[in-house]
Amino acid sequence: MECHLLFNFENGIITGLGESWTFDETFSAQLLADYDADGDGAFSESESGAIRDETFARLAAIHYFTVLSLDAQPLDVPEPFGFKAAADGGRVTFSFGLRLPQPVAPQTARLGVEIKDPDYAVGARFGAGQAIYLHGDPPANCRGTITSKPSEAYFDGLVIPQEASVTCS
Repeated sequence: MECHLLFNFENGIITGLGESWTFDETFSAQLLADYDADGDGAFSESESGAIRDETFARLAAIHYFTVLSLDAQPLDVPEPFGFKAAADGGRVTFSFGLRLPQPVAPQTARLGVEIKDPDYAVGARFGAGQAIYLHGDPPANCRGTITSKPSEAYFDGLVIPQEASVTCS
Protein backbone atom coordinates (compact mmCIF):
# COMPACT_ATOMS: atom_id res chain seq x y z
CA MET A 1 0.00 0.00 0.00
CA GLU A 2 1.17 3.49 -0.79
CA CYS A 3 0.83 5.81 2.19
CA HIS A 4 0.43 9.55 2.57
CA LEU A 5 0.49 11.38 5.88
CA LEU A 6 -0.95 14.72 6.94
CA PHE A 7 0.25 16.56 10.04
CA ASN A 8 -2.54 18.86 11.24
CA PHE A 9 -1.41 22.10 12.86
CA GLU A 10 -3.40 24.47 15.04
CA ASN A 11 -1.68 27.58 16.38
CA GLY A 12 1.69 26.22 15.20
CA ILE A 13 1.48 22.88 17.02
CA ILE A 14 0.59 19.39 15.79
CA THR A 15 -2.84 18.32 17.02
CA GLY A 16 -3.54 15.32 14.83
CA LEU A 17 -2.70 13.20 11.84
CA GLY A 18 -4.43 12.11 8.67
CA GLU A 19 -3.46 8.89 6.94
CA SER A 20 -4.34 7.58 3.50
CA TRP A 21 -3.43 4.18 2.18
CA THR A 22 -3.86 3.34 -1.51
CA PHE A 23 -3.81 -0.35 -2.35
CA ASP A 24 -2.51 -2.05 -5.48
CA GLU A 25 -4.88 -3.18 -8.21
CA THR A 26 -5.03 -6.80 -7.01
CA PHE A 27 -6.04 -6.07 -3.41
CA SER A 28 -8.30 -3.24 -4.60
CA ALA A 29 -10.12 -5.65 -6.93
CA GLN A 30 -10.75 -7.98 -3.98
CA LEU A 31 -12.09 -5.12 -1.84
CA LEU A 32 -14.37 -3.98 -4.66
CA ALA A 33 -15.60 -7.55 -5.20
CA ASP A 34 -16.30 -7.96 -1.47
CA TYR A 35 -17.82 -4.54 -0.65
CA ASP A 36 -19.07 -2.78 -3.80
CA ALA A 37 -22.55 -4.26 -3.47
CA ASP A 38 -24.06 -2.34 -6.38
CA GLY A 39 -21.07 -2.96 -8.67
CA ASP A 40 -20.62 0.68 -9.67
CA GLY A 41 -16.85 0.74 -9.04
CA ALA A 42 -17.22 3.11 -6.07
CA PHE A 43 -18.16 2.84 -2.42
CA SER A 44 -21.34 4.36 -1.06
CA GLU A 45 -21.44 5.57 2.54
CA SER A 46 -22.92 2.24 3.64
CA GLU A 47 -20.37 0.20 1.67
CA SER A 48 -17.54 2.27 3.18
CA GLY A 49 -19.09 1.69 6.61
CA ALA A 50 -19.09 -2.06 6.02
CA ILE A 51 -15.36 -1.94 5.21
CA ARG A 52 -14.74 0.08 8.38
CA ASP A 53 -16.75 -2.33 10.52
CA GLU A 54 -15.56 -5.61 9.00
CA THR A 55 -12.03 -4.95 7.77
CA PHE A 56 -10.53 -1.81 9.25
CA ALA A 57 -11.78 -2.62 12.77
CA ARG A 58 -9.68 -5.82 12.77
CA LEU A 59 -6.56 -3.65 12.51
CA ALA A 60 -7.12 -2.23 16.02
CA ALA A 61 -5.04 -5.07 17.49
CA ILE A 62 -2.00 -3.88 15.52
CA HIS A 63 -2.74 -0.17 15.96
CA TYR A 64 -3.93 0.37 12.38
CA PHE A 65 -0.40 -0.27 11.03
CA THR A 66 0.64 2.94 12.83
CA VAL A 67 3.56 3.31 15.22
CA LEU A 68 3.90 6.66 17.02
CA SER A 69 6.79 7.95 19.08
CA LEU A 70 7.46 11.18 20.92
CA ASP A 71 11.16 11.97 21.31
CA ALA A 72 11.89 8.30 20.47
CA GLN A 73 9.57 7.02 23.24
CA PRO A 74 6.52 4.92 22.26
CA LEU A 75 3.23 6.79 22.15
CA ASP A 76 -0.20 5.15 22.24
CA VAL A 77 -2.08 5.24 18.95
CA PRO A 78 -5.43 6.98 19.46
CA GLU A 79 -8.70 5.61 18.12
CA PRO A 80 -9.13 6.64 14.47
CA PHE A 81 -12.02 8.82 13.34
CA GLY A 82 -13.59 9.70 10.00
CA PHE A 83 -12.77 6.45 8.19
CA LYS A 84 -13.65 6.50 4.50
CA ALA A 85 -13.01 3.99 1.72
CA ALA A 86 -12.97 5.33 -1.84
CA ALA A 87 -12.24 3.81 -5.24
CA ASP A 88 -10.76 5.62 -8.21
CA GLY A 89 -9.51 4.03 -11.40
CA GLY A 90 -9.73 0.56 -9.88
CA ARG A 91 -7.59 1.43 -6.85
CA VAL A 92 -8.99 1.63 -3.33
CA THR A 93 -7.89 4.18 -0.76
CA PHE A 94 -8.61 4.15 2.97
CA SER A 95 -8.45 7.53 4.73
CA PHE A 96 -8.84 8.38 8.42
CA GLY A 97 -7.68 10.75 11.14
CA LEU A 98 -6.00 10.44 14.52
CA ARG A 99 -6.31 13.10 17.23
CA LEU A 100 -3.21 13.31 19.39
CA PRO A 101 -3.91 13.05 23.14
CA GLN A 102 -1.60 16.02 23.70
CA PRO A 103 -0.52 18.61 21.09
CA VAL A 104 3.13 18.47 20.00
CA ALA A 105 5.29 21.53 19.35
CA PRO A 106 7.65 20.36 16.57
CA GLN A 107 10.25 22.99 17.47
CA THR A 108 10.86 21.31 20.86
CA ALA A 109 9.65 17.70 20.47
CA ARG A 110 9.86 15.09 17.73
CA LEU A 111 6.72 13.19 16.76
CA GLY A 112 7.65 10.12 14.70
CA VAL A 113 5.14 8.20 12.59
CA GLU A 114 5.75 4.82 10.99
CA ILE A 115 3.16 2.99 8.90
CA LYS A 116 3.98 -0.70 8.73
CA ASP A 117 2.57 -4.18 9.09
CA PRO A 118 4.77 -6.02 11.60
CA ASP A 119 3.70 -9.35 10.06
CA TYR A 120 4.40 -8.06 6.54
CA ALA A 121 1.12 -9.38 5.18
CA VAL A 122 0.79 -5.90 3.68
CA GLY A 123 3.79 -4.00 2.36
CA ALA A 124 3.55 -0.31 3.22
CA ARG A 125 5.66 2.51 1.82
CA PHE A 126 5.39 6.26 1.71
CA GLY A 127 4.24 7.50 -1.67
CA ALA A 128 6.52 8.87 -4.34
CA GLY A 129 6.68 12.62 -4.60
CA GLN A 130 4.99 14.48 -1.78
CA ALA A 131 4.06 11.86 0.83
CA ILE A 132 3.84 14.28 3.77
CA TYR A 133 1.53 17.27 4.01
CA LEU A 134 1.52 20.02 6.62
CA HIS A 135 -2.03 21.30 7.05
CA GLY A 136 -3.40 24.26 8.96
CA ASP A 137 -0.90 26.80 10.23
CA PRO A 138 2.52 25.15 10.58
CA PRO A 139 5.49 27.34 11.48
CA ALA A 140 7.14 28.68 8.31
CA ASN A 141 10.45 26.99 9.10
CA CYS A 142 8.99 23.45 9.35
CA ARG A 143 8.85 20.71 6.74
CA GLY A 144 7.96 17.04 6.58
CA THR A 145 10.79 14.52 6.44
CA ILE A 146 11.07 10.78 5.88
CA THR A 147 13.96 8.88 7.47
CA SER A 148 14.94 5.26 6.84
CA LYS A 149 15.54 3.17 9.97
CA PRO A 150 17.84 0.28 8.94
CA SER A 151 18.60 -0.57 12.57
CA GLU A 152 14.93 -1.55 12.95
CA ALA A 153 14.70 -3.78 9.89
CA TYR A 154 12.21 -6.64 10.23
CA PHE A 155 10.91 -9.64 8.29
CA ASP A 156 14.36 -11.23 8.45
CA GLY A 157 15.97 -7.87 7.72
CA LEU A 158 14.32 -7.50 4.33
CA VAL A 159 12.04 -4.60 5.26
CA ILE A 160 13.56 -1.31 6.37
CA PRO A 161 10.92 0.88 8.00
CA GLN A 162 10.63 4.58 7.33
CA GLU A 163 9.60 7.21 9.82
CA ALA A 164 7.86 10.46 8.97
CA SER A 165 8.29 13.51 11.17
CA VAL A 166 8.29 17.28 11.09
CA THR A 167 11.63 19.06 11.17
CA CYS A 168 11.90 22.74 12.04
CA SER A 169 15.03 24.79 11.42
